[in-house]
Amino acid sequence: MPTVAVEALTAYAARIFAATGAPAQEARTVAEHLVGANLRGHDSHGVIRITSYVERARDGAIVPGARPRIARETVSTALIDGGLNYGPVVATYAMGIAIAKARETGVGVASAFRSGHIGRVGAYGEQAVAAGMIGIGSVNTPGTRIVTAFGGASRRLGTNPIMVALPTEDPAAPFVLDMATSVVAEGKLRVAVNAGKAVPEAWILDGDGHPTTDPRDFYGAGGNERAGALLPVGGPASGYKGFGLNMAVEALSGLLSGAGSAVEGARGSNGVFLMALDPERFAGLDVFTAMFAALAQHVQAPPLQPGVDEVLLAGEPERRALRARNAHGIVLDDETWKQIALAAASVGVGPIEAGITP
Repeated sequence: MPTVAVEALTAYAARIFAATGAPAQEARTVAEHLVGANLRGHDSHGVIRITSYVERARDGAIVPGARPRIARETVSTALIDGGLNYGPVVATYAMGIAIAKARETGVGVASAFRSGHIGRVGAYGEQAVAAGMIGIGSVNTPGTRIVTAFGGASRRLGTNPIMVALPTEDPAAPFVLDMATSVVAEGKLRVAVNAGKAVPEAWILDGDGHPTTDPRDFYGAGGNERAGALLPVGGPASGYKGFGLNMAVEALSGLLSGAGSAVEGARGSNGVFLMALDPERFAGLDVFTAMFAALAQHVQAPPLQPGVDEVLLAGEPERRALRARNAHGIVLDDETWKQIALAAASVGVGPIEAGITP
């Protein structure tokens, strides 16, 4: 399995996206977003996505370089037509609009349609926090059905992630909750398939609605030719909660923007909901962060369960992975690296020239 230096991988990904027609800065934005997901331990949303992004650009489902525009606007809201550009370009623009409106009114909401896959939603929460804001967001994929309803046995909904990002007293350590409303993101199954590993029980059903630990069963490439489905977060006891959140994300992201729901929409596009809140318009940023620090100390204090060393808050596992991978590089499985090389070759980009070790 190759290990690739962070900057080398970022530059290589940017070359690939530029070769699809993206302007240099936008190619870099997409590359940094994907590599940033790998850095934070979310390989499911990282450079494993290069292949699908390149394929969508080739097929016209993505239009590199298309300029996002505001289709409708008020002092605190904006509806954005992403023009089918790469999702990280559209969502970064949309959160920028939400932040600007929050500075003026205290609350800014941006809803986007005709956007490519926006990747790790937490990145846009971090964008809001860096501006001194609270970030809230969610995303759906219209026309996509890969998650069951609670009690269902077939594909009905998307993975529909939701995000809440909060500033803290340490600007480098925000609280960033970023979770799929399915038990895991679909990309984690892709990673498991490429790595040849089984997945835990209660993640997926096979094409006949039976639990399975073979990730290939999800794609209809295992022991069952029919495609399986992801389960909603919460498991057998409380999966109705994940199912309820999933439906809420369909509404906030897909319906509010007009992008569509799991029933219909431009396949492969995202409906995006992003909100920025200015704490200064409420109790104040300093009050908020001081009270959050007290809350964090309260929930992390002993006693702890047997075998547990510490309580981690949302965002901390990602920061630990970030430190480790920045120092040592990003390890990619052989199949993912092969796919990236093939995607690069398909747009005329040669092999990576430096920064890789076997």
